[in-house]
Amino acid sequence: MNRKMLIAVTLLLVLAGCAPETGSSTNTTGSPAAEVSDGGHLQTVQDPGNAEVSAEKIMKDIVGRVVLVSEATGAGPETEWTFDADEFRKVNVLERRVTEKGLTFVVFMNTGSNPKKDEEPIVVSGKLLLEYENNAGQWMLKAIGNLSFYYSFGVSS
Repeated sequence: MNRKMLIAVTLLLVLAGCAPETGSSTNTTGSPAAEVSDGGHLQTVQDPGNAEVSAEKIMKDIVGRVVLVSEATGAGPETEWTFDADEFRKVNVLERRVTEKGLTFVVFMNTGSNPKKDEEPIVVSGKLLLEYENNAGQWMLKAIGNLSFYYSFGVSS
């Protein structure tokens, strides 16, 4: 009998420790959460205005955008790089910050040209600063800044 009572009390204490913290208004991403009333019960839900901007979204949003890039060794001239829809791109999000106007990301991106037979391939990689604003519930890419995004000729290793 004592053993069953000990198990019941332990189970009750474990379940009580797993209950959500009351008074919390932050979701798991650290962004503010919306609270919905359900007949006296409050539920924390993700605020649709703070939906995440994924690496996949960034790769789509950057198509057609232009950024000034310098040659990696510093020898070549500064030129404009336009992100084409058919070029290879890989994005790693390094930082995400909430600002007064929206979200700011620091990303590391690798991309390059699709050369013809007689052209040398161009590889572009480095850090970019991306600024997003929320417009009617949709995150829109508003600005791109070059932090350390450089081009070089040849095949990347």
